[in-house]
Amino acid sequence: MLTRKERDDARKRREILESALEIFAARGFHSTTMAKISKASQYPLGTIYKYFPGKKEMYHELVINRVRELGHILFEISQNPEIGVCDKLKSSLFAQAAFYRANQEVVRIYISERSNIDAVAMPKLNERVNTLHEKMVRLFQNIFDQGIEQGKFKSYPSEDMAFLFSDIVHSAAWASLFRDEDEEGLKKRLSMIFDMFTNGILN
Repeated sequence: MLTRKERDDARKRREILESALEIFAARGFHSTTMAKISKASQYPLGTIYKYFPGKKEMYHELVINRVRELGHILFEISQNPEIGVCDKLKSSLFAQAAFYRANQEVVRIYISERSNIDAVAMPKLNERVNTLHEKMVRLFQNIFDQGIEQGKFKSYPSEDMAFLFSDIVHSAAWASLFRDEDEEGLKKRLSMIFDMFTNGILN
């Protein structure tokens, strides 16, 4: 059980990160300063530096926390014994789109800033994100392996299917951030995409 001080520290970190996210979203990574984060969070710079050495560390934590959250959601779906392999894949597609929408500020910042930041400023972040992404692909690969064993999927290489499906899921979820569609419209579009992946486009 956390002590009172530990709970207070966690609250302050969370509030600082929330303010940093607002500034990153409004101004981009490079135009964000610790002073602007201090003003937005209403915490003095000394307090902010107590928890974060700089804006790179804040950005890193914001991104990694979200990627881990998504990975946990997909893991729970993949391990659900009450749904079949097809429903696990479809649920993963819907879950990732919902996650992108719920966390669109972080997703937009990371995708748009990735090529400008990761290679020089934060190569370790790129490596960690790629590692976590590979774990997600392995979850999909395990589902495809199960489907092949059960005779529900064709015997294509499961790794290739997993990478392809992962790319489709990301593209469909990313597109949902730029479309003027309600939840029903999103549901119909994702269902159509899943149908195209599982049944093909040929008559």
